[in-house]
Amino acid sequence: MSRLAGLRKLLTSMTFILLVIRLGGAGAGFVTQLVLARLLVPEDLGLFFAATSLAIVAATVVSFGYPEIAPRFIARYQERGRPGTLAAFLQQTHRDALRFSLLLALPILAAAMLWPGATGQERSLFAITALFMPILALFSINSGIALSLRAFFLAYGPETFLRPVLFLVIVACMILAGANPDARIVVISFFAVTGLLATGQWLLLRKRLPRTRNLRVYADRRLVSRWRREGAPQIAVGIYTLIFADLAILLAAMVLEPAKLAAFGIALKLAVLIGFGVQVAHQVILPDLADARAARRLGRTSDTMRAAAAFPIAFTLAALIATALFGDMILAIFHPDFAQAHWVLVLLVACQVLRALAGPVVQLLTIAGAQMFNALLCIASTIVLALGNFALVPSFGLMGAGLAVLVAWLFWLVGSALGLYRITGMRCDIIALLAGTRQPASAPQNS
Repeated sequence: MSRLAGLRKLLTSMTFILLVIRLGGAGAGFVTQLVLARLLVPEDLGLFFAATSLAIVAATVVSFGYPEIAPRFIARYQERGRPGTLAAFLQQTHRDALRFSLLLALPILAAAMLWPGATGQERSLFAITALFMPILALFSINSGIALSLRAFFLAYGPETFLRPVLFLVIVACMILAGANPDARIVVISFFAVTGLLATGQWLLLRKRLPRTRNLRVYADRRLVSRWRREGAPQIAVGIYTLIFADLAILLAAMVLEPAKLAAFGIALKLAVLIGFGVQVAHQVILPDLADARAARRLGRTSDTMRAAAAFPIAFTLAALIATALFGDMILAIFHPDFAQAHWVLVLLVACQVLRALAGPVVQLLTIAGAQMFNALLCIASTIVLALGNFALVPSFGLMGAGLAVLVAWLFWLVGSALGLYRITGMRCDIIALLAGTRQPASAPQNS
């Protein structure tokens, strides 16, 4: 009976439900890529990937780290009963996103218009990307705010599930209608879906935010400067942790031939999909960790982290076994030549196991106020990844790209664990949690 109750608890847990949502959205995303390959000629498909990747990276930059620091400051202002400051923080996140979007859109537009040899389609496509970038930035920030308020479905549902599903429906309708669109129509459709979902998300989210009618909503320059100072380092963290696949593919493209790069890219995206189970498990407990820090009891969260560790470790280990046994067949679904990346896929999934074993170390560093350390470590890890590609790919080919990822992840996770222990005296790896390592009663925190 206890086992049945445990299984029921697992299947109804927020982590499991959010993982199912993410897997469903990712499945729709992969099907969309397969359908797009039939809808668009290869050149247009490449333009679509380039435009959407540029928009995602640019939106991460202009979001200015606010999605990552939102849990910390929202928890602090709620704990201290400062709704006016909380409202000012939320307004500043949106105001800065729009300002920075304008500043970044101008050079993107200039490059689109002035790039030598660019076609009319390419110029208009990247101009469209610059114009829609603010929507993606606000979408990202509002998702971070929703997560801070424990509105988990509002945080993950629109972006990770509804967008890929609705976009798949649109692409499927194009095929059924016998349409022959170019990349611009498909990109506009993608951004239009994003805009509609971002609007719906905001209309639902604003009901949960503090009412400002009778509040003094004001933040002095010192406070705004602090938000920006702590948010800026999270840009590097966000790019390395949230869009790592794009970063790794970009660096591997410098040394891998296109056919092998395609196989590596599919293997990496599958591994990152599996890794989302770890990310969800860690982010679900993020509000609890933020509340604990605001109440000066961050060092007493071992039980919370230990309970949250079971699912991602079990999930990634099961995925590792499955990819070792059936990885070549899974890769061959996309293209027969992709089966050559079988053991690369296994290696990349092993990286996700390491992340699960390391625990929510990156999240704890952010909550502890170690944004600059986190950012510098992500930059250093990116350099290690780049050097690993140049050193290993010429000798080991496709496997060299996988080994470069493994080396970079080991550097990142070990560095994060050492930094967390040095800054807070805490450990969150599974060895320390199972051993019941004594944590400091109250981790250091900034005022």
